Amino acid sequence: MMHFERQTVGDHDLRVARVHDGDRPTVVMTNALPQSIRCWESLWDRLSDNFDLLAVDLPGFGRSTGSGSVMRPSAQSDVLARLMDANGIGETFLIGPDIGVPVSLWLASSQPERLLGVNIYDGPGTWPADFDPSLRAATHSRLVRWLGTHRPVRRGLMKRNLDAATAAGYHHFTPSAAAVEEYRAICFDPQKHCNAFDFLGSYAEELPVLEERLPSVTVPVLITWGAHDQFVHPSNAERLDALLPNSEVTVFDDAGHFSHEDADDEWLQRFRTFVEAHSPNPHTRRGPTPPDTTETPPHH
Repeated sequence: MMHFERQTVGDHDLRVARVHDGDRPTVVMTNALPQSIRCWESLWDRLSDNFDLLAVDLPGFGRSTGSGSVMRPSAQSDVLARLMDANGIGETFLIGPDIGVPVSLWLASSQPERLLGVNIYDGPGTWPADFDPSLRAATHSRLVRWLGTHRPVRRGLMKRNLDAATAAGYHHFTPSAAAVEEYRAICFDPQKHCNAFDFLGSYAEELPVLEERLPSVTVPVLITWGAHDQFVHPSNAERLDALLPNSEVTVFDDAGHFSHEDADDEWLQRFRTFVEAHSPNPHTRRGPTPPDTTETPPHH
């Protein structure tokens, strides 16, 4: 079971979940959009059988604070690196779904010494990316982004985002009731809604720079994808694989956009194999165990 905590990194109050059990590979994972790190709850116990874990809602997403200049992949990767330092994490494996793809690849290209391997999926790393029409419009048009954050269009898009987070983003998986309620709160939060458009709006500037960096990324990269991803099409996996010099691709036939949940058993086996292939001995270099910052339930 996931236990949520708060950690402060700079000006950002981040929601995280952790498992620390000692001399095992460490895995850091981000949230997807428009979800939160609850996207990991169905796999959390199985992952924690083999790995030390740190999951984080990136700044301005999920249940973490943040807005403005941090809503771009380069800035998010800096915060992620500082969070790793705060938790005493040296070399680690990193999983970046959806919006975590450009964040993870930015970190791999700028601070490769931190990473033993990266698993990315269902998000963009090149420009222009192969999106569905709505995402294409949101990433290419400032007018569309403005309309999307103002009435009356905003409310309809919030409802559409909730459908993506709880139904349309899946091929067959159903998230828990707690996840659905949390995703509802996130999707209808006006600031989180604006943050998402700000992040998408940064792609036109940041992704061309990132794409130029990809051929120099030496970190091993596992690219996994859902064959039925209707938002960020599987062709993006092929493009990333062609540019990354040390990558491998697995496409799950029975999975949609949130492919690690749809193809949970297949994805988990594939990720374990990847970690085994790229883990040194000892598995990780860690500093002191970080302080306990577990959230205390409010008294009623």
